[in-house]
Amino acid sequence: MLSGFGGNDFDYGGRFDVLLNFDTQKLGLWAGGMLRTHTEYRYGDLNSNLGGTLLATNSALLLPTGKHERVVVTSIHLAQRIGNRINVLLGRINALDLLAADQFFGGGGRSRFLNVAFSAPPSGITPAVIVGAVVTLRTAPIAWTFMVFDPDDRTDDYWSDDFFGNGVDVSVSASYAGEMLGHTSSLTVTGTYTSKDGANLGELLLPPDLQTGRKDHSWYISVQFGSYLHESPGRQGTGWGVFLKTAASDGNPNPFEASIMGGVGGKGLFASRPNDTFGIGYFYVDFSNDLQSSLNPLLTFHDEQGVEAFYNYVVTDWLQVAVDLQYVDPALGDTDNAFVAGLRATIRF
Repeated sequence: MLSGFGGNDFDYGGRFDVLLNFDTQKLGLWAGGMLRTHTEYRYGDLNSNLGGTLLATNSALLLPTGKHERVVVTSIHLAQRIGNRINVLLGRINALDLLAADQFFGGGGRSRFLNVAFSAPPSGITPAVIVGAVVTLRTAPIAWTFMVFDPDDRTDDYWSDDFFGNGVDVSVSASYAGEMLGHTSSLTVTGTYTSKDGANLGELLLPPDLQTGRKDHSWYISVQFGSYLHESPGRQGTGWGVFLKTAASDGNPNPFEASIMGGVGGKGLFASRPNDTFGIGYFYVDFSNDLQSSLNPLLTFHDEQGVEAFYNYVVTDWLQVAVDLQYVDPALGDTDNAFVAGLRATIRF
């Protein structure tokens, strides 16, 4: 994304992503296995939170976490197929990659929406890079996904000696994909629990004390729905439609008490442009009431909401150009509403 305004210097930012898959059978090892890797490099000085927002308006420049201009291997794990119904992921996993197949959410800012509310809807529990296992069991008509992973972000920890030292996260999802009201649709319910203790947001003290108590565990539950209003001829499950995700949590120690995001998006809005993607969405994130009470009145802190629209124009198979527009009401009360315009180019090698 590029940005420039007023008398400020011109800021820029970008990233490289390298995704490599190694088929274990073709390597002469065993059948049904795939070793997956994802290497990332983020550069430039462009702020990922343009407009003073708490949620990143450009998640591509937010992740991987930590300092930019360094190479990070965010995924190196085994994907193993067992029969026709079971898939297992084991190892170091980029959590955003788990959304790669979603038609509406995900994309990590590299495709689809830029705002983290859509590209990586925050749960307050799941870190950007997890170490653990993901098991998917396909049964008719429900597909189940079970996840067990370390609660800490392991972006910078490759060979840590304290995995699961602060607790464990467990997540269960039930997904239905089929026809609803004559349209190809999907419905997913997810519940996540962490045994990791967090800061008691209701006892937060501002400087100079900077102290807080501790609060045991946390939970998060979400419901996600998507339905195609138009499907590409001969390509079921490809087209454009409506999407909605709503979520809730304990609100303490989880800083995200509730959220809702939805809109219209997909692929092939115009018959003459079947491969272009687009999206128009609204999000509202309700931050912890306990946290807001602790910070007020010294700091005016309310909820954050906004709208975003993008259009991704496929120039060739290897080049895509996207225009992205956002209007956000930031959570910090003394910050003006922000209008953020972005231009993104994606080159595939």
